Amino acid sequence: MKHKHRKAGQARGYLDSLVVRGEQLASYLTRRNKPAQVSLERIMNLVEKAQNYQHTITKNGKKYPSNSASQVERQERQREKCIARLWECYNQVLETEVMHPTKKGKDETWNGAKEVNGTWTSEPIYYYGDHFENVLGDELHGYKAQGRTKVKNLDSYENKEDSE
Repeated sequence: MKHKHRKAGQARGYLDSLVVRGEQLASYLTRRNKPAQVSLERIMNLVEKAQNYQHTITKNGKKYPSNSASQVERQERQREKCIARLWECYNQVLETEVMHPTKKGKDETWNGAKEVNGTWTSEPIYYYGDHFENVLGDELHGYKAQGRTKVKNLDSYENKEDSE
């Protein structure tokens, strides 16, 4: 059974806690208040932690690496499931915050935003990068949907004057 909104306390082991944190980072409520680049970077850090995690067993209060042949295969399957789910979270953020048609040409770093007092604020100067020409074209020629007026077709305007 897949839980929609799991909390950290519901995690079953360390790898599952990484998945819960990844799901939380990919949720809309979390990612809407921070740049996409930050969410993607944090999910990638969780993937790296999952890859580097060493299963252990505890005997007499000490932890030892668990390398029993019967458990290694199960542990590796668990690791693969964890990493696959984290990649799903990564792709969810990527598709909705970076690759989505409405986000085309937007900066996923929110113009180099920094976290100040719990909120993300961007730098005052905006950098367009490779999309400068597209943005400039939109500004010059405009779109009604973005609150800009279209450039009037001068030929049809002149023909109206001639007919009067």
